[in-house]
Amino acid sequence: MYRLFKSQHICRSSDFAKFRSRQAQSVNCGTIVLKVVGHSCGSPRNSFPRFGIITSKKIGNAVARNRIRRIIRENFRLNPKIFRADCDYLFIALRGISDKPNKKIGEEILDAAKKITLDKNFPQNFSRPGKDKLPHQLICLTVPR
Repeated sequence: MYRLFKSQHICRSSDFAKFRSRQAQSVNCGTIVLKVVGHSCGSPRNSFPRFGIITSKKIGNAVARNRIRRIIRENFRLNPKIFRADCDYLFIALRGISDKPNKKIGEEILDAAKKITLDKNFPQNFSRPGKDKLPHQLICLTVPR
């Protein structure tokens, strides 16, 4: 099974600043905003899609914020073919997301990823690992509460 490595997490503030300074592609799907910026870290063989998660205190207490982060991480881990290896992804959770069931949150994440990947303005000059088509079945995580 595919696992997430520490190198796939966006942790530095300089990496988060790329989403503000450059023209990042973004999609809003209700309670999730997904921003994408291309990156170049080493050779294409060692390149992984990287992701960051922003959950503010407006979402709820620490338990609610950590639940949202866990769901986003699992959906990112279970669907590696949707996310391009040469891009950084930033998930921003908006107010009202903590009221939704886990399955609905997972569906929103996958919808946002599909919308931004199929967007005509999405940079096509990045190389995409594997096939150019999205997988037929996407795994949507349902974590019991």
